[in-house]
Amino acid sequence: MNDHPVEPGASRPGEVAPDSWRTRLQKIRQACRQVLGIPDFDRYRAHMQARHPEAPVLSEREFYAMAIDRRYGAGRPRCC
Repeated sequence: MNDHPVEPGASRPGEVAPDSWRTRLQKIRQACRQVLGIPDFDRYRAHMQARHPEAPVLSEREFYAMAIDRRYGAGRPRCC
């Protein structure tokens, strides 16, 4: 008897469904972006829909412009 459950979408025990690989890669990508300080539009959009459904959501272009301005905008201390 085999104790390994079959994942949904997998054809044999121990086989990983293709969607789970995609999900894992997305989570790794998201973690890397967080560590490096790269803004993540998909995460922002999901947060806004879940936590602030009444608030308008920025377009992707507006989101990245705001992120760049927040990081490098006027009023920030500069070394040179």
